Amino acid sequence: MIKQTTVRTGRKQVFGTVLCGVIALSLFGVAVYMAVSAVGRLGLVGNELTMRVTDCEASAPATTSRGGSHPDLDCKGFVDPAQDSGGGTRWITATGFSSEPVFGAPVKVAKEPWGTWVPVDQGDWNRLGRALSPLIPLAVAGLFAKVPVAVYRGRRKSRRLAAGASA
Repeated sequence: MIKQTTVRTGRKQVFGTVLCGVIALSLFGVAVYMAVSAVGRLGLVGNELTMRVTDCEASAPATTSRGGSHPDLDCKGFVDPAQDSGGGTRWITATGFSSEPVFGAPVKVAKEPWGTWVPVDQGDWNRLGRALSPLIPLAVAGLFAKVPVAVYRGRRKSRRLAAGASA
């Protein structure tokens, strides 16, 4: 009966270690996604344009799970003629507006690495929050990664001790 309990405990430890590793890898992926997305939202990729909004429509439900009524807006507009080298009117659609912009007013948008146009964050606090946001899942991923790393190091260390004892 005691051996069976030890085997189950060992299996649970392996399962917990694997689960912590999967959670850590997932959180690392979220951090990378947030960092790459921040590059576009902060206008760091070099594809920043000024567009003049002509039309907006909601792309998400009007109510959120928290009871708020802030839908994501997809806004269409044309690129400022001073920045467009093609000579004609170039129309683009930018996604992710949190509030409706003033129609006809210039709005800075940037292209994210995967090709969607998004509004560039304007306020200093917004920019700071966007730049630091990947650190939160990265810190939690580091905490979850400690378990598999400690188990791996412990097993490596026990193998060396066993090999050294037999020699």
